[in-house]
Amino acid sequence: MPLEILSPAGSFEALTAAVRAGADAVYFGAGGFNARRNAKNLGDDELAAAMRYCRLRGVKTYVTVNTLVTDREMPAAKELVSQINTLGADGVIVQDLGMVRMMRALAPDLPLHGSTQMTVHSLGGVLAAHKLGLSRVVLSRELPIEEIRFICERSPIE
Repeated sequence: MPLEILSPAGSFEALTAAVRAGADAVYFGAGGFNARRNAKNLGDDELAAAMRYCRLRGVKTYVTVNTLVTDREMPAAKELVSQINTLGADGVIVQDLGMVRMMRALAPDLPLHGSTQMTVHSLGGVLAAHKLGLSRVVLSRELPIEEIRFICERSPIE
């Protein structure tokens, strides 16, 4: 599997800097459903521009929708996911299992990646994520390298 240089891009300026510096992919939040919602994020008008900018340069885009979503918030979350899917994101980084289910129904071909907020820290967790339809999982930061190696060698997903 080839190495992917993935960079955070909280603003359009950060996104362009990451792309110019050679990132293969960028991730950023949009809307209020990302763990860095109080930090600088792309606005609604910037989301489409960011996707176009990256697509023209062969850079993948992953959008973070990695917070827990309440029932009241679900209609707005569905609207955001529809927009992300329509714009052609390469994947969505997600935490909430209810959102995973909704995204699978709404956008079945949209790749889903388990966020570090999912707290996947074992091979069993990776296998469960795979069964839910995730194609990539960001393992818990606290894992020792030996455990990461063990999981990666046996994992059916990235």
